[in-house]
Amino acid sequence: MDLVFLVFERQKYRSIVANQFEFDVARFSENFHNLLTLVDVINALTDKTRQSTFPDKFILQSSVLLGENNEFTQDDTEQSNTSFNTIADWQLIHFMNNHPLIDISFVQFINDLPAESVSNRIYYKAYSSLSDIPAISIRIRTKVLYLFNLLLENLVPMIDSSLLPRQSALIDKILAGRIYMLYPMKFRLFNEILANTEIMSSVDVPTINFDSLQANSTSPHGQYTMIHQANKQLHSLAHELSRSKYDRLWLAQYFGMYSIDQDIPYRDSISCICDDICSTRLPLFILCPNGRTNSGRNRDRWIPNVFSPNKLIPDQIKKIYRFIGQLMGMAIQKKHYLDFKFPGFL
Repeated sequence: MDLVFLVFERQKYRSIVANQFEFDVARFSENFHNLLTLVDVINALTDKTRQSTFPDKFILQSSVLLGENNEFTQDDTEQSNTSFNTIADWQLIHFMNNHPLIDISFVQFINDLPAESVSNRIYYKAYSSLSDIPAISIRIRTKVLYLFNLLLENLVPMIDSSLLPRQSALIDKILAGRIYMLYPMKFRLFNEILANTEIMSSVDVPTINFDSLQANSTSPHGQYTMIHQANKQLHSLAHELSRSKYDRLWLAQYFGMYSIDQDIPYRDSISCICDDICSTRLPLFILCPNGRTNSGRNRDRWIPNVFSPNKLIPDQIKKIYRFIGQLMGMAIQKKHYLDFKFPGFL
């Protein structure tokens, strides 16, 4: 697909068609045409000169996907485009994300927006860049962004988001437009991914035996900590259990304590594991610079440890990091809370 995309771009912008690469674009599927349209829309949105125009096919889809009363023309988009820059787009996305009607009724949401040919400083007083833009231009831009999201959502199954940057020219181009994705669409895609990756586990929920006395004792590299005990007994099953339909990864049993796991021992074991991760008992994470200097904000936050680039990270450490990732996957899948004291960027 990348090769076809690159050849198409060459034909389109350079009008240079080598005989061995010449092809009829009309022969390709409707989804591929929509993908090319999506790329053109992203080019128009991200063009800082605001000289790129939106493709005609995108304009025509406005009446189909948004309804006749909300369709827009090429002149509308060009007029609106000149009023927006990157900051104004970000503020409009923020405004749309926080509006209660955006995921309930787009028609009502649009109809509630001002439509004057002059700016509406009162309505957009919380958004400095929008307060100086004609209200009708904001309304048109809102339709453009919403239609872009509808088009992107329909094409997501064709996009391999697992590719790293520079592995695919087409995917890189599409990912450049991710800043224009609305929260409701992100949440729908996120929940769909969770549902698609959930599996029916072939094993029963295992019972993990925890030795709390041993966990509190001093040990080299924290080998007796709760997380080490859990990883030692779970490492061969965690990748499957973290995506299973079970409500929990394990049943917790403490040595010397007769207890039937009715959620409390399980939650306690999770809390102890979180405490182990963000502590000096393990070499996984270190206190953030503000914590080490006792200055500024977020002094109790922990960041990944820095290992020497000249030495390999021990396999045991890698396994624990992997296990932490599986715990995070479980928490996301089951909407559980993990008390990791990580800074916001993590």
